[in-house]
Amino acid sequence: MRALLAALPLLLLAACGEEPENIQTKAENLSRELEENASRIEAEAAANVSAATAPLDNEAEALLNAAAANVAAPNATGGDANAIVGNGG
Repeated sequence: MRALLAALPLLLLAACGEEPENIQTKAENLSRELEENASRIEAEAAANVSAATAPLDNEAEALLNAAAANVAAPNATGGDANAIVGNGG
């Protein structure tokens, strides 16, 4: 009985120790953290691509508008630009 009473404080001390980390919980937490990081990186990449392509999109739109205006405008010389010029002679 005395041995049991002597061991009781050691058993209580062992019971108060930190629980071992649950591997399943740790894996789920790491997985969730990785998914959040991947989503953040994907959002950053999309924003960077949009910022980089915006000037090019604007330039392309301006060129298309200029080309459409040139097609719609009459020829400055007054002649038919598509007319076949004969040799005259």
